[in-house]
Amino acid sequence: MAPRNEEQNKQIKDERREQILQAALKVFSRRGLAATKISKIANEAGLSHGLVYHYFSSKDEIFTMLVERALDGSKMVVDDAIKQNLPPLDQLRWLTEAILKGISDDGAYFYIIMVQAFTSDAVPEQVKAMVKSKSPSILEGIIPIIISGQQAGQIIKDNPTKLAGSYFAFIQGIAIQQVQQTDKLVLPDTELILRMFKS
Repeated sequence: MAPRNEEQNKQIKDERREQILQAALKVFSRRGLAATKISKIANEAGLSHGLVYHYFSSKDEIFTMLVERALDGSKMVVDDAIKQNLPPLDQLRWLTEAILKGISDDGAYFYIIMVQAFTSDAVPEQVKAMVKSKSPSILEGIIPIIISGQQAGQIIKDNPTKLAGSYFAFIQGIAIQQVQQTDKLVLPDTELILRMFKS
C-alpha cells in the first residue's frame, strides 16, 4: 500500500476535526460547557480520548470554534437574504426558509451553543469578546429588510430593532424546542412566522 501524500493527509485531518466538532456540538448542547469533558466528546465521536487532543488542545478551543462557526453562519445567511433581488417581505421569507431548513438538520444545536455563549460563566473570555463584537451585526443585518418592508407597506409599523429582536427570539425558541423534542415537534412553516410581521 502506497504511503499517503500530503493532500490525503490534510483531507483525513480535516475530516477528523469535523467529526470531533460535530460530536462536540451535540455534547455541549446536552451537557453545557462546564459539564463537558473531552472524554464525552471522544465517546460521541467514536474516537479515543488522546486522538481528540491530537486535533484540539482543549474543550475551550472546540467550543470557541463552534461559536465562531455559529456567528459566521448566521451572518452569512442574513447577508445572503439581503442580496436576494426580491421585495423585502420575500427577502424575510427567503431568510426564514433558510434558517428553518438549518434548524431541521443539526443547525438547532448551534442555537443552544449560542445561548451558552451569552449566558454561561464558564465561557472563555475570547468567546465573550467574539459574541460581543459579532452578534449585534447579525441582529442589525435584518433591520434594513424590516425598514424597507415597512416603507413598502409589507411589514407592520413598529420599532425595527424590536421587530428584529422578536424575530430572532422566535427562531431561537423553535431551535431549542427542536433539540428537546426532535421526534415530536412539528416545525412551524415560514408563513406562520411571517404572519406576525406582515402588515
